[in-house]
Amino acid sequence: MSHAITALLVPGHFDADAAVEWDLAPVSLRENLTLFHLTHYYTAYRQARHGFTEYFDLPSDAPGIFPREAVTATIAARLCGRPDPTFAVLFTDYFAGNGSQWAVVSVDGGPVRSVRTVNEALRALGVLAEPGSDEFDTVGLAAHRSTPEYLERYIDLCDELGV
Repeated sequence: MSHAITALLVPGHFDADAAVEWDLAPVSLRENLTLFHLTHYYTAYRQARHGFTEYFDLPSDAPGIFPREAVTATIAARLCGRPDPTFAVLFTDYFAGNGSQWAVVSVDGGPVRSVRTVNEALRALGVLAEPGSDEFDTVGLAAHRSTPEYLERYIDLCDELGV
C-alpha cells in the first residue's frame, strides 16, 4: 500500500477564514494538529501570485518535488493568526514499505530547518508518541495516504503563470 503526501501541519487553533483565503482544506489530526494538503505546484503558484522570491534553504538531498517556497511560512502565519508560527511541512513517498520521507519545521517563527524524519518533525510540534506507537501513528497520519485531486488544478495554474 502506498503513502504519498505533502502537507503543512500546524498545531493548535487555525483561522478558518485564512484556510479559505489560501484554498486549503483542513484535516483534523489527533494531538491538536491540523493537516493542510499541498503540493509543490500549489506553493509555486502561491509564491508567484504573491510576488515572493525567497526559498527555504534545504540540503541538496531534499526531494525535487518538496515545496521550497518561503510563501509556505506566510501561509502558516495566516493560518495560525500570528507572525511567528510553529509549523511543519511533511513529504512521504512510500510503496510497500519502500520509499522516502522528508520534513522541515519552524518553531515560534524560528528558522526553517530540515529534519531527518516525519516523526522528528512531529516531536518538534509537541507530539509525544503513545506507548507502543510512533508519532506518525499517534497523530493518525496513516489514514491520509494520498494528495486530494482538487490540488491538481495548480499544475494548470502554474502553466498559465509560466511558473
